[in-house]
Amino acid sequence: MKTVQTLRVAMMVAALAAAGGAHALDAGGFMKVADTTGSTGGTTMQPPANNATSVPGRSDGDRDKLPAASTGAKTDASVDNAKQAVTDSALTTKVKTKLLATKDLKSTGIHVKTKDRVVKLTGSVPSAEQHEMAVASVRSVEGVDSVSDHLKVSSR
Repeated sequence: MKTVQTLRVAMMVAALAAAGGAHALDAGGFMKVADTTGSTGGTTMQPPANNATSVPGRSDGDRDKLPAASTGAKTDASVDNAKQAVTDSALTTKVKTKLLATKDLKSTGIHVKTKDRVVKLTGSVPSAEQHEMAVASVRSVEGVDSVSDHLKVSSR
């Protein structure tokens, strides 16, 4: 019985391969994936359009109805927000690098967040001297407008 099934699948593969196209086998037998010959009754098959018309709540004209597409103000605000996020991210990286590079500063317990060029320091340092050194290092980084100091001094 297994020989009959194998022979049937082999014959189907041979017949479809001769017809042209890409094919794939699945658990149920055989499935045609694509026709490369263009033999669809005289018309060539076009790939499906890249739209999501079958998704509920989505129509082809939705893009035209979005407010951001019709008003430049929201687009400009989005661009400004993205630029600020990149600037803040770069500033956070600069501050962390400066803290790590500061000699005699144990900065592993210091956490840095930046929002609108204001650097917020949280976490803990082992001494008051380390606290002052950390805040001074952060203030010396170019681009920092101010430092929000929430560091705690705790001897471990």
